[in-house]
Amino acid sequence: MYWRQPRPGEYVPYREVVMLSIGWMALLMSISWTIGFGVGNQFTGMTLKMNNTQLLVMSYVCTGIGYLTTPLNAWIIDNLRSTDGKYRVYIKLALPSMILTVVSLWLPYERVRDSGRYGIYFMIAMLFVVGQVQGYVQGWVNTGVTNMVHVMTPNTQERTKIMAITSIIYSMGYTISNIYFPLMVDVLCENGDKYNMRYFRGTYTPVALLMPIVMVAYFGTRERLVLPKSRITRMSFSNSMRAVAGNKIFWIKCADGWNDFLEGAKGNIWDWMVYRAHIMKSTTYGVLNTISYNANFWGMLLSPWFIKRFGKRTIKIFKNTVQIFLIASYFLFYKTRFAAIGLFIVYTIDRFVDTGNVIDSAIESDMRDNQQYLIGERIDGAFGFIQSYAGGVIGAVTGLFIPWVYRKKGFDGNDYSVLDVYKDYDETKPLSQQVKNPGCVLYSLMDTLLKISIFGAAVDVLPWFAYDISETGQKSMIRVIRIRTIVEDRNNPARDEASYIEGCEAIMKARKYIDEEKVEVPHHSIISEARALPAKTPEEKQARIEAIKAAKQAIEDARTHNEEIEIAHFVMRELNRFETPFGKKQYELCRMIVDGGEEHFHDKAEEIKEFAHSLPESDIKEERTWRKQEIKNAKQIEHSRTLCSQYYPDGVDYDPEKAERAFEMPDDTRENAKLRRRAMKQANAEQNMYTTYAAPYLAAVRTLDLYNGYNDLDSLIADYDKTVSERKARHDAERAEQERLAEERRIDRERYEAQKKMKKRK
Repeated sequence: MYWRQPRPGEYVPYREVVMLSIGWMALLMSISWTIGFGVGNQFTGMTLKMNNTQLLVMSYVCTGIGYLTTPLNAWIIDNLRSTDGKYRVYIKLALPSMILTVVSLWLPYERVRDSGRYGIYFMIAMLFVVGQVQGYVQGWVNTGVTNMVHVMTPNTQERTKIMAITSIIYSMGYTISNIYFPLMVDVLCENGDKYNMRYFRGTYTPVALLMPIVMVAYFGTRERLVLPKSRITRMSFSNSMRAVAGNKIFWIKCADGWNDFLEGAKGNIWDWMVYRAHIMKSTTYGVLNTISYNANFWGMLLSPWFIKRFGKRTIKIFKNTVQIFLIASYFLFYKTRFAAIGLFIVYTIDRFVDTGNVIDSAIESDMRDNQQYLIGERIDGAFGFIQSYAGGVIGAVTGLFIPWVYRKKGFDGNDYSVLDVYKDYDETKPLSQQVKNPGCVLYSLMDTLLKISIFGAAVDVLPWFAYDISETGQKSMIRVIRIRTIVEDRNNPARDEASYIEGCEAIMKARKYIDEEKVEVPHHSIISEARALPAKTPEEKQARIEAIKAAKQAIEDARTHNEEIEIAHFVMRELNRFETPFGKKQYELCRMIVDGGEEHFHDKAEEIKEFAHSLPESDIKEERTWRKQEIKNAKQIEHSRTLCSQYYPDGVDYDPEKAERAFEMPDDTRENAKLRRRAMKQANAEQNMYTTYAAPYLAAVRTLDLYNGYNDLDSLIADYDKTVSERKARHDAERAEQERLAEERRIDRERYEAQKKMKKRK
């Protein structure tokens, strides 16, 4: 029933979730290969024999290139207009990515390296060029697939559920990889030495050829962002940067990631113990690692319930705290004969409590929704821009730390033999008969790395104490965004039906619960009492089942009731925002700007700027943010005056429909496509100039629209019953048609089976 149409109250049919999951799983496997420059990199360092100095220099060069491309990437994400959507369009690059990956695998790196005195530098140049192109294209495919989950539905709970389901399915890619890659070591390599081109080409080429499967995520999904259809404004690059820089959730999330150089110092321990200390066969490693990895299946499966019950903040603090003790436990066994089973147990527990795939994606969505709630604009690309720039600087510094530790412990990045526990290892002999390597520094190095990881895990806990978006707060922000959307679109004949219904319901629920009192949530003991009821007869069993259901429902109803009251107060604070001292002054300021009209709003630039600075300084976070915005808009008015004299000396002449007409032009022939591109380029240039010039005016208009809409809510929701009735009638008709078709298929199937039986009898 819900394969092609969503469940009532949701947006996404099951088919889309499955298609995204399959494409994501294929993506994770097919992007396993990419050329990278980093200390300890298995391909460039251990296989092609680049030393640590060369790897660090090239990593800095790549970081510099990233500084140049990241602003372009952010601009493309936030401003590219495509019929395929905001992120879905990039999935189409899957096929070019596959071709580039296969080419990058089969270039003659070793032959070039050994060709002469300067061969190593020619090889590095080849790696750099190919790696930049292949990594850039592959990165766009990854961006498209991984961000689809943020835009498939505006429903927070449904989005978390989709994240959990997709995580469970696409993690099968990891499962297959964890078996496949170690197995290929035994198939293609001698003595477990996987650092050769035969292994990389024979192993990663088949995986790269899976990339076309990623296209099912393109053909099988669609985007559903909650945005006003009448909105023509766009965030300038500088404004986006300022907005993101003030987002506390963004910095908490970044701090958690940027500290990985400490906590992640232990990252190679199991791999090194297998391939340097030879504690187990590569195939055994693959099997155990796969079993261990799949322990996170349960965490991902239960993530929606965990989030609903405990909240993201509590989960992150708990997970990072457990991580400290897990890393410390390595010292108990990793030098003993129990190393193999000990590593397996610790990794299994670690992955069991790790719900990062779901939790981190949910936090990412919360962060973007919070930004849209605070400033009224949807920002996506700017987050990646700042994270890359700030992260690049931090990475450039922290990237020196681990190599420094390596050198201090006797590994200079050139001679990898010092990591080998046994000299001239022979896989046909047991470890007791192997010759120990007197120059081995592996265990000493790992002792230090584990201590660093423990410190890093402890530091990782701290940022999450500042995370202040509760699950109820998240729902509240989404409802406010819905209300703002229908207010802004109230005069738009092409308004979105679902957005209108949900916006109206947000208003009606706020009115319903604002005067309600919270109730006491029943204790969980009522469930235990229900379970303790006798169940000897069928009647008693049924009564016991009903009692358990009633107890659980009573708890859930009380929690829902109390949550709706909290949301109602949040929503009503928004609806009454212009009755506060700040709201009244903000209205006066916006009225002053709008009264000048789109051609003369800048005539009183100095007076407006002075008025903006006089806005009350509030203790409320939202009002502090709005005050900053109003001051920024007031300052920008002076720039608008300059643009007006330069581009509109004879008056503002802007047609808001021109861009849409150009966007809808036919492109069935080469000539029509050329005309369409030219028209879109011109229309977009005109729109960009207008929105830059009129940004302060349009922002003031939106604020006045909210003021007028909030003062006339009854008129706003007047069409609710009619719209719901029309949608119900349409859904009933669609369901009836589906049932009719299903019945026809059943009759056809029965007729076919009957015909087969008749033929057999003859």
